[in-house]
Amino acid sequence: MAPAKSGQVEVTTKAEHIRGMFARIAHRYDLVNTLMSFGQDNAWRQMAVDLAKPGRHSLAIDVATGTAELATKLAYSVRSVVAVDFCWEMMKRGREKVRKRGAQSKIQFVLADALMLPFKDSSFDCALVGFAMRNVASIPGSIAELRRIIKPGGYVVCLELTRPTLTVVAALHRIYLHRLIPILGHWLSGDNRAYTYLPDSIARFPTADELKSIMKEVGLRQVRYKLLNLGTVALHIGLK
Repeated sequence: MAPAKSGQVEVTTKAEHIRGMFARIAHRYDLVNTLMSFGQDNAWRQMAVDLAKPGRHSLAIDVATGTAELATKLAYSVRSVVAVDFCWEMMKRGREKVRKRGAQSKIQFVLADALMLPFKDSSFDCALVGFAMRNVASIPGSIAELRRIIKPGGYVVCLELTRPTLTVVAALHRIYLHRLIPILGHWLSGDNRAYTYLPDSIARFPTADELKSIMKEVGLRQVRYKLLNLGTVALHIGLK
C-alpha cells in the first residue's frame, strides 16, 4: 500500500480535529452563536436564503448544516432540502430541532464531508453554506464541489465571518474575538479550545475579495459579495 501523501494527511488531521471540536460544543452551539452575534445570525441566514433565490419547487442543499438552522429557513422556500454535515453530534441536534419545528417532511439529513459530496453532478437548484467555509480543509475544493452538484443557472451562496477593513472597527473586532469570545465560549460551552480556534480561523480565512477570486477560479460566474455588520460578515454569491 502506498504511503499517504502529506497533503492528504493534513486534510484528514484537520477534518478529525474539526469534527471532534464541534461534537464537544454541539449542546451549546446555537446559544453561543446567538449571543456572539447579538441575535443577528438568523437574519443573516435569511439574507443568504433570499439571495439564493430558490423557487417553491426547488431542491436545495445546505452543506455543513450543523444544527440545521439554515436548512430550516430554506425549507420554507423550497420543495425540499438536503442537509449535509460530517459531525453526527451536530446533526443530531439539527434533527431534533427540525422535528420540533415540524419540518421533518421537507429536510433530509446526510452524513458526508463537504469535499466528497455523495451526489451526482447538477443534482440541486442551489447550494448554501453558512459559517462553515472556514472549517473545511480545502476552500477551493469545497466550493468546486458546491458548483459541481448544482444545476446550470443555480446559485452557490456562502455566508461567513470575515475581517473588517475599517481601522477602528478592525481594532475593536480583534479585542472582541481574541479576549471576549474565548471567555464567553468557555463559560457557556465549557470548551475553551473551540472558541480560541474561532478567532484564529477568522484570521487565517481569505478576505472577502480573495474568496470572491477563489469562487471565480473554480468556475462560478457573476460572483459578488455583500458585507454585513460593519464588515465582520460577508455574504458571497456565484452563478453556475
